[in-house]
Amino acid sequence: MNNGGGDIARRAKSDSLALSLTPGRAMFVLLRRKILAALLVASLHSGIALADDPNPVPKVPKGDPAMSAAFAHAAAGLDGFFVKWRQPPAGAQGFSVKIGLTDAPGAPGYALVRPGASAVGQVEWFWTHGLRAEGAGFSAELGNEAEDLHNVSMGQIIHFTTQDIGDWMYFQDGKIIGNATACPALAHASAQERRQMKEQYGLDCD
Repeated sequence: MNNGGGDIARRAKSDSLALSLTPGRAMFVLLRRKILAALLVASLHSGIALADDPNPVPKVPKGDPAMSAAFAHAAAGLDGFFVKWRQPPAGAQGFSVKIGLTDAPGAPGYALVRPGASAVGQVEWFWTHGLRAEGAGFSAELGNEAEDLHNVSMGQIIHFTTQDIGDWMYFQDGKIIGNATACPALAHASAQERRQMKEQYGLDCD
């Protein structure tokens, strides 16, 4: 039986250990675990088998130029992503989008934060699964537990629009397509770690 959910929970509980490392190394460890959760979610819904410890996406400072550029790059490719999502070519599966959330007073307890927008409180970005079209927008389930937010949880269904999507990705013949926001986070990793991501998951950030 696939125990991906249990693996994600165990890794989430061990995130506090990463904080005792140097800032650069801690960021890389959290990055690996965050994308591990996303990749496990995608793999569970696509039938793709992943290595035991895949890859990344941590906390990047607000206004980071590289992340802003990644959001713009993802937005430019979003129409093409939707074409593949609606009519997947052979070997394409595990379609996912990333959305930003922050805690908010009153129902439903959270607010969407668009790419590049500012927010009063902490903003977390979540990979999702089960993308569905709903009227003029979409809905999907959060693919991982929150690290800092209090009013959302893994598996919760969120409703959003195209403008709320910060990134997208899918698997093409087992390799990741998209995931533009991974590279700004990997900028603080070593050359060896970036090479590992490229060799195992096709994430080329050099």
